[in-house]
Amino acid sequence: MEVLRDLIFGNQARDFTQRLSDIDDRLEAIRRELKSEQDLFTQSLTKSSVDQGTTLRKETHGRIDKEVQMLSERIEQLTADMSRQFEEARRMFEAKLDRLQTESGDRIRQLEEKTRQRDDDLRSEMLAASAWLEDKKTSRHDLGRMLEELGRQIQGNIEAAASEPGDEA
Repeated sequence: MEVLRDLIFGNQARDFTQRLSDIDDRLEAIRRELKSEQDLFTQSLTKSSVDQGTTLRKETHGRIDKEVQMLSERIEQLTADMSRQFEEARRMFEAKLDRLQTESGDRIRQLEEKTRQRDDDLRSEMLAASAWLEDKKTSRHDLGRMLEELGRQIQGNIEAAASEPGDEA
């Protein structure tokens, strides 16, 4: 029966086997082609990812460098501004100190002059009182009153000198 079957279906079976073999060969060729394309796509995708990563890294470094540069410039500007403000404040304080020293020196000279003038006035009064006393006999009672009056005037002059405006500086 095999022989009969081979005679009847032999050509068809060989054709069918040949067709199956051709289909297998084509499928294998397609599989190899797809595998090759997949490998190329994977390589391309890997290269593209690496290139994108490199580009992104460069862009990020560039942006960071720009930010650092901007911040450095801003810090330098703020430092310069603070230095200018500090120098301006120092000059203002020095000018004010010089002015206060000049004013206090002038005030001291004025007070010394007033004190000398009051000393001279008191000396004159005492000399006048002494001369008057030499010319005239005075009772002890009158002499005591005159000395009390002279003491009050001296005390008043001392208090007036102490309460002069500008002494609180």
